[in-house]
Amino acid sequence: MTDRHTNVKKVLLITLCFNLLAWALKFLWGSWTHSMSMQADSLHSLLDAFSSMLGFVGVCLAAQPPDAEHPYGHSKFETMAAIGISVFIFVGCFEIVSDSVKRFGGGITPTVTPTSFMIMIAMLIGNGMLSRWEGQMGNVLKSEVLLADSLHTKSDVYASLAVIVSMIAIYAGYPLLDPLAALAIAVVIGAAGVKILVASVKVLTDTSQIDSEAVLALAMKVDGVLACHAIRTRGSTTRVYMDLHVHVSPEMTIASAHKLAHQVESAVISQFKEVAEVVVHVEPHLQDLEND
Repeated sequence: MTDRHTNVKKVLLITLCFNLLAWALKFLWGSWTHSMSMQADSLHSLLDAFSSMLGFVGVCLAAQPPDAEHPYGHSKFETMAAIGISVFIFVGCFEIVSDSVKRFGGGITPTVTPTSFMIMIAMLIGNGMLSRWEGQMGNVLKSEVLLADSLHTKSDVYASLAVIVSMIAIYAGYPLLDPLAALAIAVVIGAAGVKILVASVKVLTDTSQIDSEAVLALAMKVDGVLACHAIRTRGSTTRVYMDLHVHVSPEMTIASAHKLAHQVESAVISQFKEVAEVVVHVEPHLQDLEND
């Protein structure tokens, strides 16, 4: 877990540096050329940077080992950081929509230059590569923060496309399409925020994390298990807690039943790497008692 948290933090730091660079380029050039869509996109990059910093703090807190007050560990801090990222996204949406409405009556015509296109195309390619890499690392490391941050970064790709389209429209003599493109960016960003929020709420509300049928099939393969039920899972995608009931022959000794419970536990943890803890409750098989 320590190595995992270290790797997650490295990815977040690299993402943070890129987002700060993207924000500086888009904001400075967007302000110089009065491009509403580019300034809106720069705000998106700044929020990306804030979300990376928030994710970094969340991962640092989640890396702490279990203690007396938190016997299940601190992994939900990572989930809370993911929710924080969605909040940043919604704040950004509000700011973009507000500025876009003001621009409709502002009478300011943005200036489009070859440099504007070069900056946005470079950001489009960079965000695309960064989002894909961050998403891959999120899947490998089973990190909610990285997966959430990769979605935020991926929305930057669509936002950059909208900016490029708006610059083409401005160059063709349709400047009102600039604030319209900014509104389109807000919609894309908001959709990413909703997706992140829904995934995080599932963790905080203890939504089942593993298919119970798969666990049932695995438990029934253990020699001595006659039935299995009441399978429950909760936690995050990286740290799942499970409990289940298994039926054994009523003639089995306590020592043998205890050994079998450990076998079931080992089988589950071997099959599902994200499982951190399994509680196996052993019961006598009622059918065997009825037959007696």
